[in-house]
Amino acid sequence: MAKKSSLGPIAKAWRDADDIVRQVTGKRLGQIVGKAFDLYGDEMMEKVGAKVESEAEEALDFNDPYFILGVRKDARDIVVKGAYRILVREYHPDTGKPSDPSMFQKVTEAYKKIMAEREKSV
Repeated sequence: MAKKSSLGPIAKAWRDADDIVRQVTGKRLGQIVGKAFDLYGDEMMEKVGAKVESEAEEALDFNDPYFILGVRKDARDIVVKGAYRILVREYHPDTGKPSDPSMFQKVTEAYKKIMAEREKSV
């Protein structure tokens, strides 16, 4: 069972948006928004950043399904599904790109494991 986060709804929404933008563009949301936060968001980012940084980061486990998909354990289902779709498109054997069938299989298994785990908890 996932532990409850002490982050408020605004900080959680920021993290979810950051995950989605990272999956689509490869950059963090703060890198893209840049100027607006330079003008208006320095104080807010310091507060949110302090809370996010204060959370203990778990040791990296390369076989962890969340690590394989590149999402946090408290990410919403839509973020997990989006990450899965992006990675499947990248590694699928039928795409025109150089494919990696073993990575495609790992991504699919990781997604199935996460979704089964979440179904059990509901």
